[in-house]
Amino acid sequence: MGRTVIDGPLAEQARRTAHLITSRLADPEYVADRVAASIEDPNTPGPRQASSLLAGDAGLALLLRLASEAGSGSGDHWRRTAHETLVRAVRSTHDTPLAGHGIVAGSAGLALALSEFAADDDRYRRPLDSLHARLADPSGTRSVPETDSHVRVGEYDVLQGAAGTLGYLLTVPRPDAALRERIEGLVDTLISLCTPGPTATEPRWVVPPEDYPLPRYLDEYPYGYVNLGLAHGIPGPLAALSLAWRAGHRRPRMREAIGNAITLLSSAAFRDDFGADWPTGVPLDPEGRHAPTRHPARTAWCYGAPGIAAALLVAAGALGDDRLRDFAVAAFEAALRRSEAHVHAVSPTICHGLAGLLAICEVFARTTDSAHARASLPVLTRRLLAQCSEDLAFGVQNTEGPDLRIDNPDLLCGAAGVAAALWTVSASVSRRWQRALLIA
Repeated sequence: MGRTVIDGPLAEQARRTAHLITSRLADPEYVADRVAASIEDPNTPGPRQASSLLAGDAGLALLLRLASEAGSGSGDHWRRTAHETLVRAVRSTHDTPLAGHGIVAGSAGLALALSEFAADDDRYRRPLDSLHARLADPSGTRSVPETDSHVRVGEYDVLQGAAGTLGYLLTVPRPDAALRERIEGLVDTLISLCTPGPTATEPRWVVPPEDYPLPRYLDEYPYGYVNLGLAHGIPGPLAALSLAWRAGHRRPRMREAIGNAITLLSSAAFRDDFGADWPTGVPLDPEGRHAPTRHPARTAWCYGAPGIAAALLVAAGALGDDRLRDFAVAAFEAALRRSEAHVHAVSPTICHGLAGLLAICEVFARTTDSAHARASLPVLTRRLLAQCSEDLAFGVQNTEGPDLRIDNPDLLCGAAGVAAALWTVSASVSRRWQRALLIA
């Protein structure tokens, strides 16, 4: 369990709001009705998958489990509801198979939720063991290339790929031989991504135009680019490799790969009036060289300085690198100043907004000497609470622009993530959910 990091009336308000949101999300029929009545979230198009950790009922089960630890007086009710919600998520996989191994909607995400329950209840051990057997099977995963070919973003990123899956597997206590082999394979995949091929000078992390998710990327990156977002870019593999290094896993060229990722992020940084900042990606010029840009990303977990600083902090801790730690802290403090100045419009959610910034701030406040991070916790909490209202279906909405307000119940882009962040700063609850974001 983590300790409470804000107190007094503000903590009471945060707990009341988290209680309100959690109560709304505890009723599956209500959730289904409100989702059906809302406009679709462009971040999670298509039918909602119950088994998804970040966009489904598995995430709601994890939130309810978190709330049951908060000592709110509803603990027994929420423990029962959490169990029912998790059972529903697991059973849904019989009709709708898991989408791969990833964190967002795959085996690793559902396993992360189950593992929190299985820690003190053997009822969850059998389905968790089944998921671990599935995760130990490398079929469908690209092997380490022996050429200079690139690796697709979805194969390595936090949400769908190797970085997120590895992040979860590193939390498994006493993994068996099959899981240890799988961990080594994922480490090798990320090492391959972050090191050059046999005849190349650039690591395999360049995203070529033919792999762009949207045509508009061609306007900004006509010759390819390197993605710098924690959600989909190189900070994710950096964090995952660093966590593996800290856990004692050592593979050929692993230290080189970690160093390459740190160098990439350090060289891509630029300074504005607040301090270090980063673009969404590093463009390539027609000759394949990096073409630095000063166009800033948003200030969020998914893209921008907060997520990058969190990944650098994980790396600094793994390597025992005080200079890198100082850089990570300074970069995050710059992001806080940027947020305080309202440079970017932000949603209240984990992925794009204040809940993600608050979650990262909690990590910096808890694990570093940053007085600015500690002082910012109540400020960010108040800002997040200001976007919550009992008049909203789930107590808070995902705002993707002034005219796009979405009733999203889930962890990554919805109300559950807001509640998780509020519970985490106002009550003594588990922080293990943060591993899904690779911020700790």
